[in-house]
Amino acid sequence: METSLGKQPLSKNLHVHVQVTSCMSRIMVEYVDDGGDGSMDVYDMHYAKGVMTIVYITVFLIGTPGNLWIIYKLIQARLLSTHASVGVTISQRSRIYIFALACSDLVLLLTLPLTASYNYKGTWMFGEFMCYAHLTIEIVAKLFSVVLLTVVSLERYFIVCTRLRTACGSWMTTVPLVVGTLFCVIVPSTFHFFHIIHHTFTIPGMDHITVCIPNMDDHVFNMYAQYTFVVGFVIPFFLMTVCYILLVRHVRAKFRHRKVTVSSTKGIREPRYMHEMRKSIWRIAVFHFICWAPFWTFAIVPHYIAQLWGHDFLERLPGWYIYCRLFANCLPYINAAGNWVLYALLNYDVRKHIYNKPYQRFLFSSLSTV
Repeated sequence: METSLGKQPLSKNLHVHVQVTSCMSRIMVEYVDDGGDGSMDVYDMHYAKGVMTIVYITVFLIGTPGNLWIIYKLIQARLLSTHASVGVTISQRSRIYIFALACSDLVLLLTLPLTASYNYKGTWMFGEFMCYAHLTIEIVAKLFSVVLLTVVSLERYFIVCTRLRTACGSWMTTVPLVVGTLFCVIVPSTFHFFHIIHHTFTIPGMDHITVCIPNMDDHVFNMYAQYTFVVGFVIPFFLMTVCYILLVRHVRAKFRHRKVTVSSTKGIREPRYMHEMRKSIWRIAVFHFICWAPFWTFAIVPHYIAQLWGHDFLERLPGWYIYCRLFANCLPYINAAGNWVLYALLNYDVRKHIYNKPYQRFLFSSLSTV
C-alpha cells in the first residue's frame, strides 16, 4: 500500500518522524521542520534511536544464548522422562513450564533484530508478510510469557499452601493456562492482527518510508489498550502477588507452629530456606513490576493526557520523556532476557535436574524452587 503525502494538507513542517508510542508498536507520524528547534529535535531523536539500538542488541546477545542454554540443557536432561506408573511428576510439570517460558522468551528475543532495524532506520524493510508475522509473534510471545509466569505462581501456591500437594493433577494448572491463553493471548492478539497495516508513504524530495503498524483510531485503541492492560498486567500481577504473599505467610506460620511444639528451651533459628525463599520471591516480584509497570504506563497514560489536554501538550513535553518512553518499550525484552536467570539458573530444582544424571529421579522441593 503506497500513499503520496504530497497531496495531503501539511503544516509548514516537512521532516517525517516515526515514533513508537505504545506496547503494540503504534506509530505517530509527525512533521517537524529542518531548521531551528526542529533540527535539534531530529538530532536528539537520532541519538535516542542509536542508544536504544545498542540496548536492543545488548539484550539480544544476553537473553538469546541464556534461553537457548536452558532449553538445550532441559532437553538434554530428558525433561519429560518418567515412569509409566508414575506419570508426570509435580517437579517435571514445573520444569515444563520453565521450558515453555524459555521458548516463549526466546521467540520474543528473536524479533529484536527486526525491531532494532525498524527503530533505527525509521522504515520497515522486510516486506508485508514479515510485518504481519513480526507484530503478531511479538505480542503473542509477550502475553504468553505473562500467562506462564502467572500459572507458575498458582502452581506453587496450590502445592505449598494447600493439601493438594500429592493430589495436584495437571488440570489444576491446565485450566488457568487455557483460560489465560484464551483471554490474555488469543483475544487481544487476534484483534491486533486484523488492524495491522503495511503502509508506504511517498514524500516529495525524500525516500519512501514504510510503516508496519496496528492502525486503530483513538477510541478503538483506548478500549483495546485498557483490556490488554487488565488481562496482561493487572490480573496476572495481582494473582502472582497474592499467591506469593500467601506462600510466605503459610511457610512462616508453619515455622512458628514448629517452634511452639518443639519441647526445647533453645530458640530455633529461622531456617535458611525461608530466607532464600523470600529473596527469590522479592527478586521475581520486583523484576516483573519494574519491567512491565513502566511499559504499560507509557502505553496508556499518554492517550489520556492527549484526551484531557490535547496532542499539543504531548508535543511540548521535554526530551527526557521521549528517552523514558523508548526505554519503557524495551523493558519487556529485558524481562525476557532475565527470566531464564530467575526461574531456571537460580532455581534449585532445575539446577539439580540439569547437572545430575538424566535418569535420576528428583523429588519436588517446593520451598527451594520458589
